[in-house]
Amino acid sequence: MGAILEMPMGIGLIPCDQIIEDRLTGKKTLVGIIGEICSTKFPLRYPALHLMVSLTSGRGDYPCRLQIVGSTTNTEVFSSRGRLKFKTPTQVVDLVFTLPALRFETPDSYWIKFMIDDVTLMSRPLRVTETPSANA
Repeated sequence: MGAILEMPMGIGLIPCDQIIEDRLTGKKTLVGIIGEICSTKFPLRYPALHLMVSLTSGRGDYPCRLQIVGSTTNTEVFSSRGRLKFKTPTQVVDLVFTLPALRFETPDSYWIKFMIDDVTLMSRPLRVTETPSANA
């Protein structure tokens, strides 16, 4: 891809259960912020994950990518490419993602990464752990 002269600044990268957006004001409410997902069995099929990405200080149009990858296995769980555009450098761009059912093969620390021009701008871990079942 082409060289980016000025990278935007990441403000937030937040996974959650639900994002509610007020149609009149554009304000967003994040419900059930997620740092860890627990399961009694693997592979785990997680029904839906919502993600809020906020950025500022951009100038113009940028290629971007959202990726979730296992830290131990380097297995990609999700990946999507797109473009984002800033009208002014003081604009805050809030991107809302609804990720369909995700499949986690094994317990691991997975990294949620937001990239611009294939350079990681923001990342955060998402722990996926195994817990013993109540019947064990």
